[in-house]
Amino acid sequence: MRIAIAGGGPGGLYLAARVRHLIADSEVTVWERNHPGDTFGFGVVFSQAALNGIREADPELHADIAAHFVHWPDIAVRYRDEIVISSGHGFAAIGRKELLRLLRERCRKAGASVLFGVQAPPLDRLVAEFDLVVCADGAHSQTRARHREVFGTELDPRTSRYIWLATDKPFDALTFLIAETPYGPLHGHAYPFDTGRSTFIAEADERTWRAAGFPAGDEAPPTADGSDRWAIGRLEEIFSAALQGHRLRGNRSRWRRFTVVRNRKWWHENVVLLGDAAHTTHFSVGSGTKLALEDALSLATCLEQCGSVPEALALYEAERRSAVAATQRAAQVSLEWFEDIGRVIGLSPSRFALELLTRSGRLTYSDLTATAHASNSDCQTEIN
Repeated sequence: MRIAIAGGGPGGLYLAARVRHLIADSEVTVWERNHPGDTFGFGVVFSQAALNGIREADPELHADIAAHFVHWPDIAVRYRDEIVISSGHGFAAIGRKELLRLLRERCRKAGASVLFGVQAPPLDRLVAEFDLVVCADGAHSQTRARHREVFGTELDPRTSRYIWLATDKPFDALTFLIAETPYGPLHGHAYPFDTGRSTFIAEADERTWRAAGFPAGDEAPPTADGSDRWAIGRLEEIFSAALQGHRLRGNRSRWRRFTVVRNRKWWHENVVLLGDAAHTTHFSVGSGTKLALEDALSLATCLEQCGSVPEALALYEAERRSAVAATQRAAQVSLEWFEDIGRVIGLSPSRFALELLTRSGRLTYSDLTATAHASNSDCQTEIN
């Protein structure tokens, strides 16, 4: 079996290594247009439930990445000078660069060919030369676009703007930060991913973003790595109380709109979608990489077990669609909650935190049995 994979992110790399592990006589080639050091984003976060699933399905992968995890049990909501903490959840994160390095090493050991700095050949050529073509090239997949009507691709660009950054402040929880400004509310999502480093994502609705005067696209002066210099400086001011003197860092970081990707069909003939090319979930639920890894695991297993490529692709979609749909539903509710966050501005800190924590329905009122701490008064209150 000859397999072509367009896209060398976590999903594409894991699929390559897993197929070579399960199907000894397979030939797998991955094309990644970026170079190994051109990693975008900073940290990848997993819930305990996601980690348990990875450990059960692939103990070797779990062992590889677990050695580099930062663990924490809490979700913190910083709102109006108070921090409300909900404990007992269980999260772990790893730097995206480290995760990709580990997956590249697995590909090398498994005998998969990974070509960096090379654009994948045209889809028609891949279809003709390979038994299977995997589109793993992200939400804006060029290979998927070739058969957009066949896949029934739906792209839903949202109105809010976000920018993906890092900070040298070591947050000790998955932290939601709410900043009320004269222009409207901005919110941040932060979590640790390495010793002394955290991911920091800022988001604002369109009206607030425009009123605050953030430059659009490439209009802002760039940093040395191509990030939005003005945005980084302004966000350091807005979130100064939470950052406590620490700095924000970019990696080609600019304001973007999140796009929800859905596809009516995930495969056509010998072409299949994987990860963000098939489906996206808003970063506020943090499941994109998890879903891509699970897609890869399922597809590799189906290819090993089935007698033909079409049979394997049909089984793969049948296995994965319901789980992905459930996560996308929760993510949709979450992103809409943050888009309309002004609706709940003004609630008490405890009530606001409860609304935020239960926004997607994945956590319920009865789930929140942990103690909430109002940090500015040294008192303890019960969320439930």
